[in-house]
Amino acid sequence: MSQTRIVIVGGGFGGLGVAKRLLSSSITSSLAITIVDSSPVHIYTPWLYEIASSGIGSDDDRDEAVKTADVSLATFSGIRFRHVAMMSIDRKEQRVLLADKTTVAYDILVLALGSVSNDFGIPGVREHASDLKTVSDALLIRSMISEIVRAGTSAHIVVVGAGPNGSELAAECAVVLRALTKRGKIPEKSINVTLVDVLPNPLGTLAPSLQRLARRRLRSLGVHLRMDCGLKSVQKESVTLQSMHEGKLVGSEEVLPSDCTVVALGMKMPDVINVLPYAKSSKGRILVDASLRVQGEQRIFALGDCAARIEGSKGKADPQTAQVAVGQAEVVAQNILSTIRNGPMRTYRQRSYWDIMVALGGKYAVGTLLGTSIAGYTAYMIRRFIDARYFLSILPKRQTIMRMIKGAVLYEKNERV
Repeated sequence: MSQTRIVIVGGGFGGLGVAKRLLSSSITSSLAITIVDSSPVHIYTPWLYEIASSGIGSDDDRDEAVKTADVSLATFSGIRFRHVAMMSIDRKEQRVLLADKTTVAYDILVLALGSVSNDFGIPGVREHASDLKTVSDALLIRSMISEIVRAGTSAHIVVVGAGPNGSELAAECAVVLRALTKRGKIPEKSINVTLVDVLPNPLGTLAPSLQRLARRRLRSLGVHLRMDCGLKSVQKESVTLQSMHEGKLVGSEEVLPSDCTVVALGMKMPDVINVLPYAKSSKGRILVDASLRVQGEQRIFALGDCAARIEGSKGKADPQTAQVAVGQAEVVAQNILSTIRNGPMRTYRQRSYWDIMVALGGKYAVGTLLGTSIAGYTAYMIRRFIDARYFLSILPKRQTIMRMIKGAVLYEKNERV
């Protein structure tokens, strides 16, 4: 009996989610599932800020911290993994062309290409700033801050972008530095953390009440907030800011010293998407129909950061978050099975809101659950429950429990350095 060849390009939240759901179907034995990705690991990105701030000032637990967020794509039973980047698609021959000059044939194709960091062409970002997109990024930031701590002199850490990623990193760094101060390992207020954003408040996409809570929380941790400021350029030991007004840089420039600059400015599409012959949104995302099929295609699906369904959504695409990708993965998996069985397609329905929990240092978080605003320890525990639930969806129960325990032990050290 021949198998249906399903090729999934991208092993992130969306791609791996589709694969795992297909593996749990009643026709798993008739499916040949291949994941293609240039990265050998599936990264649990919500924990990157913890890795970047864990064990600062020491090389202890470095490898253990990495293991909490990385899951090898080669270890999933029932999935063939190709560790190579996609270059293009031969639609006529139904083959994916790979960077190693080989191809992989498909009957059904899933594009879960994710996104890459956007530097918006700001001078100096690529040369002098760090990103927080991969475990390697997190380890580099950890190393830089550790060197600052060991030096024992006054220093400045600047995080640009007060969305969830930037706010979580700034808050956790502040918690660690406060713990180091209490232990007498660094002089009080010798290392400053500054958070910069073009919006008036951190976490500007959340409800105003949560924005205010986030502002108070960050300030209570000692984070210096520079809101309504745009990043003009990054130098080796400084950043240049300029005030924002109605979306434009105005006024005189201001230079802030920075011994470690981290940018969380936003995302853009991977270059490979530009060569794909599909209709795209104004932001370069692949347009999909109500079933999350690429427009004009019957056996090619797209989801997650790289896809946009705007039909019937008042012209507004879903946010580019892990939560969206996981939700879309369920629909894509069901529609792949329906395609094989010649059954009805399921419609993906966009939500009017998405719940989110943002950790803001220690055991404190802010966010929404079922549309209700929550803050404090309760929000933090909900965030950890969300983490555990996700790992349970991709890993055996024992591995999930061990990973959660290991993470809790390692990250607890942030508060008692």
